[in-house]
Amino acid sequence: ADLSTADIVAELRKLRSAKLLDGFRGAPPVDVDAVADIVAKLGALMTANPQIAEVDINPVVAYAEGAVALDALMVVRE
Repeated sequence: ADLSTADIVAELRKLRSAKLLDGFRGAPPVDVDAVADIVAKLGALMTANPQIAEVDINPVVAYAEGAVALDALMVVRE
């Protein structure tokens, strides 16, 4: 939850499917920084709100410029 955006980008680059982030079959590279920004902001949200027990975001769509989380589910402790 406390990783910097740069650290998150580095972790994304370790994924087996990381080569898809750089473009695949003519698709443009995706905005990895925008994806990392979503992760960093989610981490900050969870750190600031310890009552959030779980978060499921699926899917996150990354574009050449920007990214958006299309659906999310949060489980909150009572």
